[in-house]
Amino acid sequence: MNAAFIAHPTSVVAVVVGLLFISGLVSVGVTVYTWQVRRKPGALGLSVLAAASGLWSTGYLVELVVSNIEAKLLIANLQWIGVLAAPIAWFVFAFSYTGRDRYTTPIPLVVISFLPMLALVAVWTSPAHSLMWSAVEAEPLVGGVITVLQYDWGPLYWVVLGYSYLLWVAGTIVLFQTAFDMPEVYRLQAMTLILGTLLPVLGNVIKTLLELYGTAVDLTPTAFAFAGLAYAIAINRYDLLDARPVPRGVACERVFESMVDAVVVTDTKWRVIAMNESAVTILGHSADELKGKPVSNVISGITPGEPIGDQVTIRLGDGQRDFELRTSEFTDHHGRAIGNAHVFRDVTDRRLNLQQLEVMNRVLRHNLRTEANLLEGYASLVVEDIDSGALDSARTHAETVRNHATTLVNISKKARKLGATRRDDDTGDVQLLPAAVQIRAAADTVRADFPESNVRLSSLPDGDALCAPILEPVVAELLENGVEHNDATTPVVTVTATVDGDELVIRIEDEGPGISVSELAAIEAHGETPLRHGSGLGLWLVKWGVDQLSGTVDFNRRTPTGSKVVLRIPVSSEKSEVTLG
Repeated sequence: MNAAFIAHPTSVVAVVVGLLFISGLVSVGVTVYTWQVRRKPGALGLSVLAAASGLWSTGYLVELVVSNIEAKLLIANLQWIGVLAAPIAWFVFAFSYTGRDRYTTPIPLVVISFLPMLALVAVWTSPAHSLMWSAVEAEPLVGGVITVLQYDWGPLYWVVLGYSYLLWVAGTIVLFQTAFDMPEVYRLQAMTLILGTLLPVLGNVIKTLLELYGTAVDLTPTAFAFAGLAYAIAINRYDLLDARPVPRGVACERVFESMVDAVVVTDTKWRVIAMNESAVTILGHSADELKGKPVSNVISGITPGEPIGDQVTIRLGDGQRDFELRTSEFTDHHGRAIGNAHVFRDVTDRRLNLQQLEVMNRVLRHNLRTEANLLEGYASLVVEDIDSGALDSARTHAETVRNHATTLVNISKKARKLGATRRDDDTGDVQLLPAAVQIRAAADTVRADFPESNVRLSSLPDGDALCAPILEPVVAELLENGVEHNDATTPVVTVTATVDGDELVIRIEDEGPGISVSELAAIEAHGETPLRHGSGLGLWLVKWGVDQLSGTVDFNRRTPTGSKVVLRIPVSSEKSEVTLG
């Protein structure tokens, strides 16, 4: 600005007023646009920043041209809303836009805003305590064309000023860090925002230094004209708010927390130092409760110092889900070990599907083929007997054919029941039913299918014990097994059901030959092999059904003969929907 220009006060006023007007106009435009897209990350903070700068600029414009001291003070006090809100809005925008949302949630925001809110109260009550200023008067500038308020600042003002600079710097630093870790478009966004924001801060620093030597015009509001233009350029040219930068550290943290697989991180001493939300859910304890504990105390199957292997299926927590464990060591930039990451992938469904494939393969390959061969053989004997006139022999062989046909029908029915024990792939939600009603219905079904049987219901729980409807086919299968394999004239099966806390205990006892060792071996081995497999589908139906109920089943032999099966099933006392498995 040359001497001739300075010699004309009207020109100086025109420049200041013009910049203030442009600042207010641009601020309004940015505020309107960002408010319309306020749901985008950082948009709300930028909208408040633009509105605060617009209030500051417009208020200062009116303050300069008004001559009445009371009116000037009122307008100046209103400006303080924008003065105090602007650095907070910049902080919120910068941290939200760079993915550091944890610092912009309600509680941190209240903490950050506490001092500015206290200062705003002090502004309106300053004559009573002089914390913000002890005296104020109007000083003419530029040949008396405009008048500026001159303050004797109090101690709280300097504290608030330093705090505001701190918020401006914090927001600038996170944007600056992001600029070096992102593609070019994000670097251009960040640098444009930083340059635009530094101009008002620089203007405020100049004004503060000039006030040490006398009256000075506040350059901060005028500099907001350039800040608003910078924001507008970033929005229109560099896709500000449409393309959000995510720093590498924030991205890694979010991926870690949102992983479906459970992750537990240990140090070189195998002590837990971190875990994601999935691990917290599975283990049933918060991260703070488990931090510092040896991993062997938290997860069975992991022994510090011993090789774990690439894939180990173990059980976690109190649930009945199976997990595949992968452990990998991670190092620092010098290749030195600093810890281990243990990743647990839920393989329960995969295990159950493999079991079903193994069992169905055996049924189709062995049981069905065997029954079909027998049918064919005995049918041929029937034909031969009829041709030779041996009707009694034909009748006997025909009865055998019918028995094997019945066996095929039973295999088909049980195969259908197996589908009912698997979860609904869409929602997995089922309606809970009284356990007593399901047990009674299972007993009635077996009595109808086997009229000669004697199914005794020794005791039943009350109607408040509820569980998923899979319980009925599971109990029916056990009752049918106890009746069907008993050669007695009147097979007896006894059911005793009680509730122990939130657990339903069902004991089913029969007097038959007992369950074969090969059947139990296949069940306990979690699968079948060519050398170890059962003879039917019944026990698998029970096993998979109990798994879906998150319960356990124990098979025991009775003395001198018979079997005792004990089911332990979690129950609820409230009617609701649950997810199986």
